[in-house]
Amino acid sequence: MQVLQARLDSFKPKRSSKKSSQKWPHPSSFKATPQSLAEAGFHFTPWAQDRDSVTCYMCKKQLNAWDKSDDPFRVHWEKCGELCAWATVRCGLEEDVDAEGNFIATDPKRLPLSKTMERARLDTFRVCLSWPHDAVKTHSATSKKMAKAGFVYTPQSDGDDTATCLYCDVSLSGWDPGDEPM
Repeated sequence: MQVLQARLDSFKPKRSSKKSSQKWPHPSSFKATPQSLAEAGFHFTPWAQDRDSVTCYMCKKQLNAWDKSDDPFRVHWEKCGELCAWATVRCGLEEDVDAEGNFIATDPKRLPLSKTMERARLDTFRVCLSWPHDAVKTHSATSKKMAKAGFVYTPQSDGDDTATCLYCDVSLSGWDPGDEPM
């Protein structure tokens, strides 16, 4: 579920073994939509008692009982910010920028060059699908260099090497052995 499209697909209606449809139960007027939940790191994991249950692909935190005003990014950040790399790098970013997209973080741990942020970015390369270039000793774009340069791993499919800088909203893929992320 590291791939965004797989998380989005998890919200598509499916038939359960009891021939009842399991689909996202809330209207699009809710802040917690399939798109916002998937971007915040969640995939749809409903069960009989909790029809709106979602689970984070990184920290495995399960959340449910979504209200109309619940923002998936804020909820994930508040509940898992210290434990989940995706909540730290992606969901916490919502707190770090203003409405115009200007970086306004004042906490030194939230600064892009802080060890906390670098470690969280590195963790995105190590969960589920591992960074494909770490297996090649001579490859310059190692997960450590990618994280240090500000990238998080955002694969679009199995084996994909797409990495994204969430600070400038640039995604790059097709990393060649001599490519330096910095």
